[in-house]
Amino acid sequence: MQHQTRFVFRQSAIYSVGNILSKLSGVLLIPLYLKYISEEEFGVVSLFETIAQFIMILSGWGIRAGFSRWYYEFKSRTEQKQLFFTAYSFNLISSLLAVLVIGGTLFFFSSAIFKTDISNDIILYFSLGTLFRLLFDIPFFMLRIQQKAAQQTGWFSMNVVLVLLFSFVFLEFFDMGLKGIYLGQMVAHFFTFLPMTPLIWRNFSFKFRSDVLRNLLQYGLPLAISNILTTVLTLSDRHIINQYQNLSEVAGYSMAFKISNLIQVVVVASIITGFTNYYFKTLHNENSSFFYQRIVRYFTVLITVGGLGVVLFSPEIIYVVSMGSAFFQTSVIIVPVLMLGMIFSGLRQLFTLPLNKHKRTRKISLILILSAVINVAGNFVLVPGSGKWELPFLQLWPSFLH
Repeated sequence: MQHQTRFVFRQSAIYSVGNILSKLSGVLLIPLYLKYISEEEFGVVSLFETIAQFIMILSGWGIRAGFSRWYYEFKSRTEQKQLFFTAYSFNLISSLLAVLVIGGTLFFFSSAIFKTDISNDIILYFSLGTLFRLLFDIPFFMLRIQQKAAQQTGWFSMNVVLVLLFSFVFLEFFDMGLKGIYLGQMVAHFFTFLPMTPLIWRNFSFKFRSDVLRNLLQYGLPLAISNILTTVLTLSDRHIINQYQNLSEVAGYSMAFKISNLIQVVVVASIITGFTNYYFKTLHNENSSFFYQRIVRYFTVLITVGGLGVVLFSPEIIYVVSMGSAFFQTSVIIVPVLMLGMIFSGLRQLFTLPLNKHKRTRKISLILILSAVINVAGNFVLVPGSGKWELPFLQLWPSFLH
């Protein structure tokens, strides 16, 4: 069991390199963005981030969850390649449809959604960039399942560096503002997907398995519904703030959310990624339950200590990334409560693994439906009068219910 623990934490440490680089790039991009765009436009960027995450969840309809659950049920390499081809083909079609639907909605209703005029060029760059990002999402997922942490982190790190590079070029040298942000993301995602095509091709076995797809959807569709509701739970707040308040309020809340999200990126995502695939690979082993209990103990300690550290240094972090902007200093007060929500959310991801093991995905969906209803209802009741200040408390209760 000691060997298992070391292996999981070694995998998690490798994933944390990519996650830290991703968060570091986000920290570097904030002052770059604020140099060329206004605080209100930073609010627009935050709203686009929520829409991108919604498209990514909407595109797969749970196919990624099913892919990870069933991958090691197939013992032969040929069957695994057929599984990958089936999942990738379905993901490609669903991604195209999701981008077309959401992108079309933005073209016609952007003024109502953002409460400001958005250029059609920005929507086009955003839509294409999101599509390219979705095209290499399943290969990234496959590398995680195969526990090739170093290779997956290498590809991920390359994408992060390209986003940083092209964003800097289009903002600094071409002074394109919001257009430069999304043109940079589109180009970066394209040049990440292009060199990955040989990897995708090598893992194809050109046989579409409708029976496999049916199993994947039966397992993953309830999770897809719960994930969509989770997205509503965590991301709708910014849109509700924008509708009832303004983009400046969105910007202030987004800053606090990004700082609180450090624990999600550095600790939660790394350990969950490193452990989940190993958990599914060894779920039939005799000592899997004891090993799971050990990981839960270690995880709880790490996420609590890490969360406390982020809260203690949040004023300094916000001061640095906002380049001393007085506007964002008021966001500090939101961070502690948001952090509690992040901790409960991280524990929820770990606690649902036994339910996934026994394919009780409908129970997960029911819990998340209740959480989403509480969160969204509370947003509509309290945001019109209190703005961003009540939202952390609203997110805390549903996170606890998870």
